[in-house]
Amino acid sequence: MLSSPRMFIFSLFVLAVGVSLSLSRSNSGTSKVKSVEDYWAETGLGPAALEDLLQDQTCGSSERYFLACTNSVLTIANRFNLSLNTEGNLVPVHEALSSDMSSEKKQLEPWRDFFANNTDKAVKISFMKAWKELESRYISSSQKSMMVGLGLNGFISVFRDPHTYLMPVSQFKEVVSKADNRSTALGVVLGLSGGQYVIRKVTEGSPAKLAGLKKGDVLLEINGHKLKGLLQARVSELLKGEVGEASTLLVSHDGNEKKYKLRRTEITVATVSTRVIDGIKPIGVVGINKFAKGACEKVKESLEIVKKAHVRGLLLDLRDNPGGQMEEAACITSLFVGSEKKIFEVRYLDPGKKAEEYFGGEEKIFDLPVAVLINGASASASEIVAGALRDLNRAVLVGERTFGKGSFQEGEYWSQNKKIALFETKGFYYLPSGRSPQMKGLTPDVTVSFDNIWVGRENDQFINPLRAPEKQILNAGKLYSSDSCLDIEESATGEDLQLSKARQVLFCASTVARAGL
Repeated sequence: MLSSPRMFIFSLFVLAVGVSLSLSRSNSGTSKVKSVEDYWAETGLGPAALEDLLQDQTCGSSERYFLACTNSVLTIANRFNLSLNTEGNLVPVHEALSSDMSSEKKQLEPWRDFFANNTDKAVKISFMKAWKELESRYISSSQKSMMVGLGLNGFISVFRDPHTYLMPVSQFKEVVSKADNRSTALGVVLGLSGGQYVIRKVTEGSPAKLAGLKKGDVLLEINGHKLKGLLQARVSELLKGEVGEASTLLVSHDGNEKKYKLRRTEITVATVSTRVIDGIKPIGVVGINKFAKGACEKVKESLEIVKKAHVRGLLLDLRDNPGGQMEEAACITSLFVGSEKKIFEVRYLDPGKKAEEYFGGEEKIFDLPVAVLINGASASASEIVAGALRDLNRAVLVGERTFGKGSFQEGEYWSQNKKIALFETKGFYYLPSGRSPQMKGLTPDVTVSFDNIWVGRENDQFINPLRAPEKQILNAGKLYSSDSCLDIEESATGEDLQLSKARQVLFCASTVARAGL
């Protein structure tokens, strides 16, 4: 779709949406998991690339450089439960300048204040000295390339933008691009509440589900490591492992603490799930976990199944969907609006490149009422589908404000090391209305939050989030009004409040989800 001689990917995945505790399995046919550390080690990346950025004179030259250097070193130090003090010395993580390190933004805000109020002292901090101590005392030879990579990405996140990053080419080719549904996950997705990690979702068939963990449980420790205040990336690191390995979790449920020993097994998460909720007005529920290759065909099959069940409407569940291939997203949207409707537009940061419009290319096969379920972990392609369906008057959105990832990255071989790819932000996606979900996300027509569990969105996570320029904004569909909303005949039961509310919304007399409006 977008290509050049050196370009090999139009990257559409979100790398940081809350904490999804999973680890992709290699495709070698064995249970052996190739770790991120292994992929980086294969690149042979050495310290010189990082040390070029951590020169003392450079790091103290401006606030942006200072914060980029700070984030670079802290990203590495956190892996060893360490942080920095205002003298530039490594200290235990509980002595960190920031008491809350659950996001880049929260970790760096005290450092930004420190630089503003103590510039003379700040510029004297030697981040090179801190790195050298980490390298000599804590980082093993097998870890060195990965730690350098983490440090580079920490610097880039602040100095360039949060979605430009480096990745080993082999990791991309063997794991990310294949969108493999197999994993050695424990099976929980986390959010934050009161500075603690809370389970938002438990995957069916996972070790967590079999052990009895539930949505709303608070995860306190992993293998004895206390989680409160730790970076989300650090929490993910603590959960990684291979098939057969076990992790001990300390979990609080309704104030009662209990330890669980979970042993990793290989599980397969379906790209698309389908079910019918019976009742006086039966409805179909189609869930899309990610927009992997072939997702559109699977959704098409699901729509035929629910139509044969004579449903009266559909709930499209995009909660916790981090995105994926935009071609699949456009294709799926066209199943509800037809082939002639523009689904989204790409606009480049390079003013010399023309905007490109994208259509789904499929005929409309479903014309009954639709409500789309979204939450804070619905991102990228999920936001395009949900936003386009609303803009085109085909669906109402129910749930929480989405993540806010509307940028796209193109990957090229990194000039300093051809075994590493540089994924660089090149532009933004725009909905039919002319709005981009970048940073703002999508605000639902009907807000239903789950116990106020916070998910780090684009504008919450990063110290320098990207903003998308916007020009003319068209009317983005009709607004949902609850004044004429009729309750469904049977009361919805169960703990899924968002789905229950969406069922009610689906049968509102004036809903914009009705076909033909």
